[in-house]
Amino acid sequence: MKAQRRVDGVRAVRVRAGRACGLMVCLLLLTAFAAATDPLVAQASDAAASGIRDPNGHPFRTPAGSPLEPVHRLALLSATRDSLRDGIALADVGDRLGFWIRRDPDGKAEYAGAIHGGAFSRFDLGGPDQALIEVHYRIGVLFRARYGAVAARAELYHLSSHLGDEFLLDTGARPISTSREGLELMLQGSPVSGLTVYGGPGVLLRSTPDFGRLSLRAGTAWESAPGARARFHASLDYFGWAELGWEPAITAEVGAGLARGTRIGLLLGFGPSRAEQFLRQSERLIGLSVSHVR
Repeated sequence: MKAQRRVDGVRAVRVRAGRACGLMVCLLLLTAFAAATDPLVAQASDAAASGIRDPNGHPFRTPAGSPLEPVHRLALLSATRDSLRDGIALADVGDRLGFWIRRDPDGKAEYAGAIHGGAFSRFDLGGPDQALIEVHYRIGVLFRARYGAVAARAELYHLSSHLGDEFLLDTGARPISTSREGLELMLQGSPVSGLTVYGGPGVLLRSTPDFGRLSLRAGTAWESAPGARARFHASLDYFGWAELGWEPAITAEVGAGLARGTRIGLLLGFGPSRAEQFLRQSERLIGLSVSHVR
């Protein structure tokens, strides 16, 4: 009976993975079909495409407001879990490197390859030594494309997490390390100037321990016109994961730009913890964030 349940479980996992892969293939085919049949998309202006290019001119603008994206960020936050409230600091270091880009002469399409990676650290501000609580790493290989006013990004990524040594000594917690590899596909558009929307599914290819495979990410971001004397921004990011029963992890930020790619803002978050080691704990975050995206 145990062997039969194990076989049935493996079959169920394969079915779920097959459905996710089928969904991603359908989305790609739908995008290709729309690009081939809709002359309005094919004739999109540079103004429409500028909202889905990054500062380096590559397709698919990085969703800087998403806590899953490797960017440079320092945040001082109050974290509330149940009746407990702690002061924490987030220190993230992340960047991306484009290694290939191809543009059609007529400007309708662009294709680009890149790698990105980062370290996401959480520190305890309430302790005497501000000890490292948790750090996780994400590295991914990106394929990015744009056709007209629609951009797409496929990412094959690896993620691993670890608890800090001081945290283990102070709390006696059992050391836990998690790791996983997955594939995520997102589409992006800019329906009006300054506004960007994005979203798409993800599927885990391998994980330790064995996590639920399907996920979904979506969000929107707004920036004031580049020529404005003062530049403001606002963003909202959603992440849902089958492993956590699709409980929404929401991150919102509103603030102002300091320089090219650098901004300061009020950061809010609630839902499952953004710290990988505590992903099953729900928390509320509020505080000040400074970030930079190249």
